[in-house]
Amino acid sequence: NIFIIKGLLTTLGCSGPQVITSGAGAAIAAAEDEKTIGDVFDDTAISIGIKDRVFMYNAILVPKIGVDVENGKVLLTGILDDQGQRVEIVRLAWKQSGVKEVINEIEIEDSFNIKNYAEDKIIQVQLVGKVLSDKDIKKLKYNFEVQNKVIFILGVTSDEAELERVFDHARSIKGVRDIISYVDIISTDNSDS
Repeated sequence: NIFIIKGLLTTLGCSGPQVITSGAGAAIAAAEDEKTIGDVFDDTAISIGIKDRVFMYNAILVPKIGVDVENGKVLLTGILDDQGQRVEIVRLAWKQSGVKEVINEIEIEDSFNIKNYAEDKIIQVQLVGKVLSDKDIKKLKYNFEVQNKVIFILGVTSDEAELERVFDHARSIKGVRDIISYVDIISTDNSDS
């Protein structure tokens, strides 16, 4: 049974430690932010459900597609070579229970370019490193995807100054063409009246 579970997790693009750390991350994120643990687990279930639907449709597409979820809002990223696949991925995302919105940033390109992929990953690692090292940013509030040197940020915050710090870090990375934010800014009313 452990081999079956390991095989499924590997096929779906995650590992046992990732599942465990995702659960721990969910608890920390809920403790640090406006989201409850239930919200974090709901988003995780939506993400896993969409990846499972993509796997059942065409397993080869799973590692080519990024799926980030924040409060039921789904951000799809990746590069495919067929418009029909792009449309089907969006359709599958909408079929997942709990989805409130689907943002489709999947691009169509004729050929895979390893150099561009590596450049995107370097930008993503740099941004994550900058955010993790910034003591004034709650670490697990934002998800970052990079595609063709464009940074996509998904998250929820009530702290606009903190979000601006994230943008500043993103702007400071050489080679970034654009920054697109899908961060929801919510108000927190702390008055007792």
